[in-house]
Amino acid sequence: MTDENNIQPIAAESQPRKQRARASEAIEQKEQMPTLQAPLDLPTLKAKIESVLFCIPQGTNVEVICAKVGSSPEMTKAALIELQKDYEGQGGLRIVQDSINWKFKVPDENIQVIKDVAQPEMDKGILETLAYIAWRGGSRQCDVVRVRSNKAYNHIKYLIEQEYIESSRSGLSKWLAPTKKFYEYFNMKQGETLIAPNKKVSKSVEEGISAAMKAIFGED
Repeated sequence: MTDENNIQPIAAESQPRKQRARASEAIEQKEQMPTLQAPLDLPTLKAKIESVLFCIPQGTNVEVICAKVGSSPEMTKAALIELQKDYEGQGGLRIVQDSINWKFKVPDENIQVIKDVAQPEMDKGILETLAYIAWRGGSRQCDVVRVRSNKAYNHIKYLIEQEYIESSRSGLSKWLAPTKKFYEYFNMKQGETLIAPNKKVSKSVEEGISAAMKAIFGED
């Protein structure tokens, strides 16, 4: 038979242990909680966001900016809108929202000024994909991928982010076309047709891409 007199001390002793364990867990949780920063004043917040955008040329979203500057999404969005207004109509830069990303952008009217000192950093594969789209005067994404293989998905994403092509819905696929920035940057008339060296549009994809590469970038 169980000795009831022996059970009571054990039960009584286990109670303080549980309390100590709970107290220890509460302390650990408190230590793990992030320390909340005091809200930044608007000028300081704008300056921090400006620095972040300057260091991320391709742009970034509000969530990333919040994490970098230690501000709430609401305050960050308000500061971005204020910064956007600050840059409107003056200076050689603009702050724009491209889809979900915010970034600095050179105004279209100044593209030619910086062309020679800010050549786009693209590998040959990306240039060939861009040349193919330009040579066709626009193309469905599925056709670009068929010709340029699955690597074209990354090329297309990069070219859209850099605003050299734009995407719109075309049936079950997307229609990709050169942008105004593309034509201005490469000193071409908008909608200009790229032609092969023999003055006729090439029927060969390889010849067409080669001709476009030479016409746009001055290389074969």
